[in-house]
Amino acid sequence: MQRRKKTVMAEVDAIAGELDQISRRLYENPETAYQEHQSCHLLCEFLENHGFRVQSPAGRLETAFFAVPENAGATSPVIAFLAEYDALEKIGHGCGHNMIAAISLGAATALLRALPELSGSIRVIGTPAEEGGGGKAKLADAGIFERIDIAVMTHPGHENLVGEDTLGRIKAKTEFFGRSAHAAGAPEMGRNALDAMVGAYNNISALRQQTTEDSRVHGIITHGGDAPNVIPDYASGLFYVRAGTKDVLDGLFRRFQDCCNGAALAAGCRCEVNVEPPSLDPMKRNRTLESLWAEEAALLGLEITSKDKPSGSTDLGNLSWMIPVIQPFIAICDKSVALHSTGFADATRTDRGRKAMLDGAKALALCALDYLSSPEIRKAVQEEFETA
Repeated sequence: MQRRKKTVMAEVDAIAGELDQISRRLYENPETAYQEHQSCHLLCEFLENHGFRVQSPAGRLETAFFAVPENAGATSPVIAFLAEYDALEKIGHGCGHNMIAAISLGAATALLRALPELSGSIRVIGTPAEEGGGGKAKLADAGIFERIDIAVMTHPGHENLVGEDTLGRIKAKTEFFGRSAHAAGAPEMGRNALDAMVGAYNNISALRQQTTEDSRVHGIITHGGDAPNVIPDYASGLFYVRAGTKDVLDGLFRRFQDCCNGAALAAGCRCEVNVEPPSLDPMKRNRTLESLWAEEAALLGLEITSKDKPSGSTDLGNLSWMIPVIQPFIAICDKSVALHSTGFADATRTDRGRKAMLDGAKALALCALDYLSSPEIRKAVQEEFETA
């Protein structure tokens, strides 16, 4: 087993230059959700050059792909390495998805090249639009993950973490409909939709004082009228409602709707609250699978820390309720560099970022090797998933 692991790590080192080029080219040419055409082509080209058959588009998404080893049979279990590659508007790869793609492609390719005789098989799935577009949820709905046993990926961050809790998220558009009138000449004829919108915003601000520690409601007013001397007959807002469990999220969203409807009633307006899919689920973590990654990361010299407070939201949460998943984090900079910033994007291209990319690919590949090599581990992973 140790010989196999050394071979896998050597294979990662052998393609280090190519992985760094992938990370660099994605960094230099960022593409936002569902617009990742060049990025998708770049990753597909790499995989085709390293022993994979690639289908793209996949799962009814133009910028998704599904890669299978050329010599793959129907053997199980099947591990999917997930590649993200969408960027943030005006920021670029401030969430480090250029590194995520390079890590997953590196891990899958090294495992394939080093161990062609493995029982089981691997897939590489290109999952677009993690940043607000819910690509994994849409791919799941299209059946992409039906024959996958587990899915793995690694995210850059500020600490080396086996994983972290995430918040479920409902994205909601709020619209208020009133009656326009001349604000100076006949204000009594109007029903002010902006008043309703502002009232709802204030209601939501008051609600936040009485929510659980892992609950969040935040949003913006997207339309408030067209002219100061015309009472607005239409106003709108966009909000995210988040919580750490599905039950709390559903209850919080009902109270959010009450805040909007109550404000509309007070202003004499009509309100519509429409959920913009896909909604995101909290992460269902698999500690057995996470512990495999932790053991391999520690052997690579990575100092593993823990985090109790949940972070943001991700479409991986939706997938985590279908099959076991992991999303460990690997440090590329300290906490003075904010996530979702140009500084974080730049950190992916530092010497520390490049080393983290290779360490991340090695740890992920070795974790997959542990899973494929042990029926006992596979059983423990599945039992935890089914009972948790």
